[in-house]
Amino acid sequence: MILSKNFRFIFLVILIGSILSSCIQYKEVEVIEVSDIGVHSLSTEKIEIEVTMKIKNPNNYKISVVDSDLELYIKGKKIGSANIKDKIVLPKKSNEKHKIVIQTGLTDMLSGAIPVLMGLIFDSSIELAVKGDIKARAKSLSKRFPVDFKEKVKLN
Repeated sequence: MILSKNFRFIFLVILIGSILSSCIQYKEVEVIEVSDIGVHSLSTEKIEIEVTMKIKNPNNYKISVVDSDLELYIKGKKIGSANIKDKIVLPKKSNEKHKIVIQTGLTDMLSGAIPVLMGLIFDSSIELAVKGDIKARAKSLSKRFPVDFKEKVKLN
């Protein structure tokens, strides 16, 4: 008798969990446009690049970007390892511009990166590429997604 009550309870919990998890349908988040890029901060320890992106979240729930493991490329040259500085929250059903600060420590930069970065002083636009993955969280679920975009952007 007690065993059957426990079995029914466990079965009910599994059934409800399955129904609720199937209700969360994920639609792809889209980077619509990279509209602005600029050096946010330059010091002896790190470089921070601020990128303004229009991002569309078609889902019925907010999504938070909580972690990243990225490679930064400028003019086709690998600058080094980078990550997103602050947590990003994409509101549900949104199509908004977000200022995203990508940072790379000087210890993570490759030796050939300095001449490329110095050359940015004379350029009005550059080709920026970011590859790697980000970890996003929605409700209690989290997942890693690949990031791979290249865009020609104007420098401000």
